Amino acid sequence: MDASLDIKFAEKSGAIVTQFGFKDLKSFVKNQASLMLMARIEKYEAENKRFEAKYHMPFKSFQAKVEGLQNEEVFTEDDDYLDWRFAKEAMGRLKKQKWELEHA
Repeated sequence: MDASLDIKFAEKSGAIVTQFGFKDLKSFVKNQASLMLMARIEKYEAENKRFEAKYHMPFKSFQAKVEGLQNEEVFTEDDDYLDWRFAKEAMGRLKKQKWELEHA
C-alpha cells in the first residue's frame, strides 16, 4: 500500500479541510474514519440489544444454552447464535480499531 499522498492532492485538499475546522488533512481523515467506525459499532450494538431483548439474556448465557444442547438442533437459535456471535466479535474488533486510531 502506498502510504504517501500526491503533493498536489494534499495541498488542495488540505486547504479545503481547513475550511471545515480541521488543522490538517491527517486530522480530517482520522475524524472521518472514527465516525465511520462509530457508525458500524452502533449497528452491531443495536443488533446485540435486539438479540438480548429477543432471548431475555446476555450473549454469554445464550451461548451456554446453545452449546449445552446435546444432539438437538434448533435451527433458528443456531442461526441467531452465529449472527449474534458475529456481531459481538465485530463490535470488539471495531472498538479495538477505534482505540488504535484514537491513539495513533
